[in-house]
Amino acid sequence: MVKRKAAEAPHEEHADETWLIPYSDLLTLLLALFIVLFASSSLDKDKMEKIEYAFAAAFNAIPGEEMNGSVLNFIEDVKDLHLGDNVGLGSDSKGAVLKIATVNVFDGKSISLKNEANEILQPLANLLKTNRYRRYRIVVEAHTDDQNGSSDASNWELSSAQAGTIVRQLIKLGLDENRFQAIGMAGIAPEYPNYDAYGQPIPKNRKLNNRIEIHIEI
Repeated sequence: MVKRKAAEAPHEEHADETWLIPYSDLLTLLLALFIVLFASSSLDKDKMEKIEYAFAAAFNAIPGEEMNGSVLNFIEDVKDLHLGDNVGLGSDSKGAVLKIATVNVFDGKSISLKNEANEILQPLANLLKTNRYRRYRIVVEAHTDDQNGSSDASNWELSSAQAGTIVRQLIKLGLDENRFQAIGMAGIAPEYPNYDAYGQPIPKNRKLNNRIEIHIEI
């Protein structure tokens, strides 16, 4: 006698709801896009930048242009300040670098700022106060050449004091003191050799090695 197989209880079907995850992400991005489009029709540039940073914080991300082009953007903005040929512009692994010959801001090997120093520092401070750059750290390095009137230690003291003077002036011009670091480098990092191949000093290079470097850490 053939036994009949017992009928199996019907299985309950479970709906696959994994599609809800990308769908909700898409809705969130669309909402963000509409808000930005609406805001751009009525807000100025500074307010748009605030919105941009708000969205970056909300999505735990940095805007693409800040990841890839912020150093170039900053350098281009500094060029628009027309600070002259006495201010060199470049970049390093942390951000942008401004190089200023010490003679353009200090009276010789001293910590007394020239009156014309503010022709460089004031426009720079105004730029660094804008929403676009206000969150970036600022490291001021002061460099000397390899010689000084008295002892090697005085180069450390001089460069530290010069870096501090630049920082104090930028704070006076409206920048937050918590953004700064001041470093005296003395003569340990010359940009050009102080001596030629025959051991003779190169006065022109020594002059160039006396410089202020302002690093904008982006």
